[in-house]
Amino acid sequence: MQLILLYLKKFFISKRREWLRFDAIFMYLGIIISVAALTTTFIIFEGYETTLKKTILRFNSHIYFFKPGAYDLDQNDYSLISKFLSSKEEVEIFTPILTGQIITSTPSRVKGSIFKSIDWRNLNQASIYHEAVKQGTWKLEKTEDIVIGKYLSKMLNVNISDTIQVMNTSSAHIGISGISYRSKKLVIVGIFDSGMYEYDSRYIFMNEETARYFETGESNSNLSYNNKNQQVKTYTLIEVKLKDEYIDQATELAIKWDNELKNDYQISSWMHFNGNLFSLLTLEKWALTIIISFLIIVAGFNVITTTYASIQDKRKELGLLKTIGLTGNKIAAIFMTQICLISTFCIIFGILSGIAIGYLVSYQSIISLKGEVYLLDKIYIHVDFVKMILIFLIAFTITGFAALIPLKQISKMREIDILRYRK
Repeated sequence: MQLILLYLKKFFISKRREWLRFDAIFMYLGIIISVAALTTTFIIFEGYETTLKKTILRFNSHIYFFKPGAYDLDQNDYSLISKFLSSKEEVEIFTPILTGQIITSTPSRVKGSIFKSIDWRNLNQASIYHEAVKQGTWKLEKTEDIVIGKYLSKMLNVNISDTIQVMNTSSAHIGISGISYRSKKLVIVGIFDSGMYEYDSRYIFMNEETARYFETGESNSNLSYNNKNQQVKTYTLIEVKLKDEYIDQATELAIKWDNELKNDYQISSWMHFNGNLFSLLTLEKWALTIIISFLIIVAGFNVITTTYASIQDKRKELGLLKTIGLTGNKIAAIFMTQICLISTFCIIFGILSGIAIGYLVSYQSIISLKGEVYLLDKIYIHVDFVKMILIFLIAFTITGFAALIPLKQISKMREIDILRYRK
């Protein structure tokens, strides 16, 4: 052990400065750059996947109840589902909503959108409606008040207090005067920013009464009555928000509840709508990680050549060590300890550099994502300590195995040949 420490000290502080040789510096840079590239790629992919999942879960509910076919949920359906969900410990909140497709227009522009009813007075929502409104107000105090997405406002070239025409073309009715639609002029009182392009470019929040008009042609004041003289309300679906510890079990819960309700309703989880997207992201992340890992293998060749050159440069010293009785394995241990220390430093520095580059990329404004293509309009990163350890182990293993290849030659060297400078 003392001999190993002696040679390490000589390597790092000797006047020859062996650690500053060109081939050694080339080896250091190879390890650092390859590890930094792998780390940056991994944390950006992790950041994209984590942020996308967080945005979807914050803006949407976790489980949805539909009526099979094209039918809406009536009052009896709502009462039954409400009683069922109230008995489930996994449920945090559930909300009946009205939603559908509409056409929004201004004198110069037209855009297809999705309307969604919201009980704005209730602060405990299944979505982040109140938090997402960044301009104006989230209060829909008048029936004509609406809140629209950030990109939808840009597409229509409108702002707070502007009026837009909204119509439901699926309600087209042919009469004597021609084709008529359910149409209203609505006033923008707020603009929301969910962080996800698909939502910010399509969604419009409105009062239940206004949403009911576009969905059924009725308002809360002129609802139809049943034979018991009770007003009949219908809803498109019921959104369910789960407690945090049950979110990842949403698909299993949806299947379980579907069986418990004897398949009377269509019950879907958020993974039913987004599962393929996240499967593709996971595949791309690991495929790219494997490809970039080959950079570390290339850096491993630098380790081989640098170690081989160092052995050849110290042939005389190695011969003297063997002459005094030091075995080839012990001499190899000296070199291996030296390489392991250097590799550890380079890998850690590469990981820290990769994280720093990731933060720099996420905070800069020169490079941005196209929301219509990548769903998010900004680059995010996520640093997972466990994944960083995995990167360290991968890089350390590759460089360690690379160093073993030239070190095998030490045991094959004969003392007399070394001292005579013969092979």
